[in-house]
Amino acid sequence: MSEKWITKKNENGESKHIRMDSAKTVREKTVVATKMGPTVEELEKQAWGILDDLSKVSTVDQLLLELRKYSGTLGDYSAFNSMLIGLQDPKATIVRSKTEWGYFGRELKEDAKSMNVLFPIGIPPKEMPGKMKKFIEEKRNEGLDDDAITELVAEKLRRSGNGFAHYFGTGDVYDISQTNAIPGKETPIEDVVSARELYKTLKGIAQEHYTVEEDIIFNGARGYTGHSGEGQKIVVMKIPGEDVNVLHTLIHEMSHARLEHLYRDDLMRGQAESEAELSTYLVGSHFGFDFKDDSAAYIKAWLDRTTKDKGLGKENLDRVMNNARWLIQEISKRMS
Repeated sequence: MSEKWITKKNENGESKHIRMDSAKTVREKTVVATKMGPTVEELEKQAWGILDDLSKVSTVDQLLLELRKYSGTLGDYSAFNSMLIGLQDPKATIVRSKTEWGYFGRELKEDAKSMNVLFPIGIPPKEMPGKMKKFIEEKRNEGLDDDAITELVAEKLRRSGNGFAHYFGTGDVYDISQTNAIPGKETPIEDVVSARELYKTLKGIAQEHYTVEEDIIFNGARGYTGHSGEGQKIVVMKIPGEDVNVLHTLIHEMSHARLEHLYRDDLMRGQAESEAELSTYLVGSHFGFDFKDDSAAYIKAWLDRTTKDKGLGKENLDRVMNNARWLIQEISKRMS
């Protein structure tokens, strides 16, 4: 090893010679491990991959079973996030952020495992159920009556999540299985909804966008969507006492209208009918109604009859998921 010397001056100006070893030494670095979740791009790729896999499912029955696991989370999350949650925890049922669980009187377990979801940046945040519950309770404590509170809630919901996001971030959410109830603070999370109540609510939503008629239909159909002077018209046959059937019909026909199938010349009839019925199945499942047998038979018949083995692609399923999500969220807003 050769020797090298350098000259340094001290504070008194005196020179001092210092020997240096010429051999290079490795400087040790301390690396701190940090938790790095997936990027936005990775999460989007995963979601599209799930849709692609679903489009390759060989039987309608299996497709319905695969889709059903996403219906419960569509009320609070986008189609992509719902699929991402299902990918990370296939058994997930009710999923909230840490803050939201606090509104419901629940806290995270010490070893709680989080899931990654996407959230938009730059638009007003979506008003989640727990935060809305707290808001309603605060206004009641202030002495406001329910009519006044309803108006305030409606205004908050109109602003909630509106706008188009160009940028997204990632956040952590937790299934209810990763939480514990806080003694004396837990509040109910989900309410049971009747078919009659659900139909009434959805009919009101439909009337905000389309002409809606309840009438007798003579060609054997329970409903149809057609043109009207003001856009689209939804007609359903409402038979007294058949609340579930008319609910099924209204969801199906409103899905046709929302997906604008009347104007989609690029879709085969079987694809359009399958999109509407898959949407109906997802919405029904979210609110506790099992349309599986009817939906499976209906979709099979239309796919066999008109698609000539083309089937359903991931674009069809993407429209289905987003349409079902919109319907679920609009219904939930008005029933909160």
